[in-house]
Amino acid sequence: MATITEGVLKSGEKVFVNDYVYAAAAWERRDPVPYSIGRIIEFIPPEDPANAPMVRSNGRPKEIGLRVRMAWFYRPQDVQDKGVGDHRLLLAALFSEIVPFSNVRGKCIVRHKDKIADLAAYKKKDDRFYFHQLFDPFTKDQYEVIPSTDIHNLPSHIKEVLVSRYEFVVCEREAVPDLQDNLRLCETCGDWCPGPESVMCELCKKHYHMECVNPPLLAKPSRGYGWSCASCNNKRDSNEVDVGTSKIRQTRDLALALAKARAKSKPSPKSEEEPEKFWKGWNFRYFGQYTVAEDTLDPDDMIYVRAPTRIGPKFQVVPPPLPEGPNTDPELPSRGGDDTIEVMSLFCRMDEAYSTDAERRKSILTARSDLQCDIDWLEEVVRRFTDAWLNKQSVYSVNMRKPMVIRAFKDGKETRYRDREWSEVEEAIFDESVRKHHSELRHVRADIKTRTMPEVVRHFGHWKARQLKLQRLMPPQEPTPAATSDDNTSIYQKGDRRVFTCAVCRTKDSETWWKAPRNLSTNSMCDECGTQWRKYAIKSVRTDKEREVAPKPHSHATPEPPTTRSGAATNKAIGLAADKAKRESTPLNGPLNKKLRLVSGTSTPIKLVCCLCRKTGPQGQVVKCSVCSFTVHAGCVGAPLEDALPNWMCDICANERNPESNLDPKCELCPPHPADRKKGARDSAFLRAAKPTEFRGWVHVLCSTFTSQLEYADARRMRLVEGLITIPERNFTQKCSCCGGAEGCVSQCDQCLTTFHPVCAWNHGYKFGIEFTPVKPNQRKEFPTVEFRQEIGTMNAVIICDSHGGNMNPSGKKIYDLCDLDERGRTALQAFTETYKQAHNSEKTYGLLRKARRLDDVVPAPRFDAVPTLDPSLVLSTNNQCVFCHTLSSPFWWPTDAAHIDPIPEGPKEGNETLTNGTTSHPVDEHPHAEQGDVAMDEDAPEPKPAEAPKVQKICHACYFQQLTAKAQPIVVDLSSPIIVS
Repeated sequence: MATITEGVLKSGEKVFVNDYVYAAAAWERRDPVPYSIGRIIEFIPPEDPANAPMVRSNGRPKEIGLRVRMAWFYRPQDVQDKGVGDHRLLLAALFSEIVPFSNVRGKCIVRHKDKIADLAAYKKKDDRFYFHQLFDPFTKDQYEVIPSTDIHNLPSHIKEVLVSRYEFVVCEREAVPDLQDNLRLCETCGDWCPGPESVMCELCKKHYHMECVNPPLLAKPSRGYGWSCASCNNKRDSNEVDVGTSKIRQTRDLALALAKARAKSKPSPKSEEEPEKFWKGWNFRYFGQYTVAEDTLDPDDMIYVRAPTRIGPKFQVVPPPLPEGPNTDPELPSRGGDDTIEVMSLFCRMDEAYSTDAERRKSILTARSDLQCDIDWLEEVVRRFTDAWLNKQSVYSVNMRKPMVIRAFKDGKETRYRDREWSEVEEAIFDESVRKHHSELRHVRADIKTRTMPEVVRHFGHWKARQLKLQRLMPPQEPTPAATSDDNTSIYQKGDRRVFTCAVCRTKDSETWWKAPRNLSTNSMCDECGTQWRKYAIKSVRTDKEREVAPKPHSHATPEPPTTRSGAATNKAIGLAADKAKRESTPLNGPLNKKLRLVSGTSTPIKLVCCLCRKTGPQGQVVKCSVCSFTVHAGCVGAPLEDALPNWMCDICANERNPESNLDPKCELCPPHPADRKKGARDSAFLRAAKPTEFRGWVHVLCSTFTSQLEYADARRMRLVEGLITIPERNFTQKCSCCGGAEGCVSQCDQCLTTFHPVCAWNHGYKFGIEFTPVKPNQRKEFPTVEFRQEIGTMNAVIICDSHGGNMNPSGKKIYDLCDLDERGRTALQAFTETYKQAHNSEKTYGLLRKARRLDDVVPAPRFDAVPTLDPSLVLSTNNQCVFCHTLSSPFWWPTDAAHIDPIPEGPKEGNETLTNGTTSHPVDEHPHAEQGDVAMDEDAPEPKPAEAPKVQKICHACYFQQLTAKAQPIVVDLSSPIIVS
């Protein structure tokens, strides 16, 4: 038979071997989940209808059309319960399955991440997916998928075979650096050093076979320990240590440079279109820690993921020899006989004459033909004949007139050997309930009040057998052609005149309406949302602006009436129509209408939805700002439950009412232009949650929580962020991997060295969470612990970037979402903040003192010149006047040349008055406070005293130190922005 290499979809599009396609069964025959994505390995011809049965064992018709073998890909949400940030990411799998060709829905493109030149531009195109990890359904673990050309630590003959057959290799994450390293050769024998059989010197970084060292090593060093070769041990006490250390550093720097060069190398656009290499239908194979490199040369070597061997005394138990002879334990119970059980039939012990008479008697016990084949009736007849034979009675003494029997396992109670007949009403209720609830027999029993649960179960078994019998008696249907590759069964036909509403975006305008999953509010989705859900597993929501721009296609909604009549006529017609509708919908029973009005008058409190987790919380735990309608969990913004009143206001709105901080709520740690919000990422409404700082600025709650140097003066309310000036300088100089800017404070991924601004990471859909680590009781006094969900441990705020794919928690630690609640109603963010973000308050410290101490650590102290020796006669002098402030009293007086300054020249005089800075003042000797502009206006003032001796021009003690400080090097501290500390 000729090999089939292509297939044609109903749309006319051709699919070939190694094409990536969407696949799914018909809507009625599958769960309402998105399309599966796979690669066509081969086409399988139809089965021969003459030799193959048309019906399966379960009664369903058998597919005899064209089939395909699919290599499946997983979506991240298929293998984990966490949220997914990138809906274009897939997980490869070494798993294939044969499915009908009619399940193919369309074509798509799947590429490895290293084969894509511009990942951001690639994901903006339709039907584009990428992968860089593999999920094995048997080991339940994820593995890295790397190009085979990136492997360098292999002998040439093995690498050539591996590269010629496979495009990629699958390995463990910890094995990637070993495979991508340079070729490792043994310093003793010169052969290649495989990882499991070699050891590396920690000083010179050279590799040796464990059998080539003297003495040979039986095992590798334990974790946390290192091994050094003999030559390095001999050089340890010599003078060559420094030279060797420098060479080691040079070698290490060279290795790091090579690794960075490989990491920075990007594929060219031409490499995306290059055909991939396949070997026996697969373009990758396992080549990890538990692979023998020489075995891969065999073309029949298994390509699947392998686990460590579990053979040996560490895993197998050696049982002791069994005792010889039979077991004669008297305490063991003996095997029961006919006297310990209820005997149902002894026809095998009856003589032939008695059994013949019993068969003849059985045929005349009932005239109903259906009972002759009823299992319950036949079972009871056989049991009664057996009882008659044991009691030495004739077969003619047996009759079936009594429907009640006594069962041994019913504690001697009478019961019916066969359920009473079901009435037509009960059958109708049963059929309707089964059609509604399927095999959920508890709900079926709730609908049928006259039957017990055992009766419903037995009747369901009989009903199911009758349905299968009817299916077998039906003539076989003609096989449907494979051209039904579209998903028409999940589309509402145009003849349906119902008014549809999209369950996601709530629109009523769409040319095509798709059937929605059962867990949504309605049963329909518009064309855009239905396509997004089936292809990308996204429940997208269109904004109002997009709805206005999008054209409005024809819909089944009721059209608006024409507006050709005048306004009065139109209003009159509308009023008459409303009155008519009101009269038609008015019920005839008046009291019922009053009851309905009474019930409808009771208002139900509206459940608020948190903008952070998009979930509704218990009443009072989700608060809403009375000004800007900002809605969030109270514990995530520092709003205690006693403050969560209907008139609650967020910090920004409260500051606008009573200004205490800057009216521009711009975060001091964020860049001027954060990264744009990606499609499908979280709502940016939570970025309105900001807190005032000690310098009267603002910082986002996200930035203050995920920056370890920041604290709160009141962590319970998250008020007054402290410690901005203690953030290291490197946090402000590193570039953000999201926006590419070097402005603003960055944080680091918990799993790698990727840096980003917290607000940019939020817009890109990164994982924000609180990591919880349980602590043993004997270690709880060493560091602060917190109790959350009946566990005691430590918490840490972590951010995980999207470079780890769908596995947003690769370390396997317990990470709570920010809004996860415990039994006390606290959120995870609230528990972490109250425990680890509270500034150290005590009787000896307060906010201003903590601020001053931090400034002392940052701002260097000013340097003053040497203070000249003070003349004691200046202290006793009373005939002095300050040349700056004109004061007459000071604890010390300084000469004008002490600070090396010139006295301020006196202003122009007019008569007896001196004009200084536009202020008129009387002579100083008449009014001691003349420098403040005080003038005596009393007409009864005494006559002025005779003029005294002229005052000596000196400098008061206060002005002296002011001029001396101004002379020193100025240090300007801008308290409106954080001070960078190196």
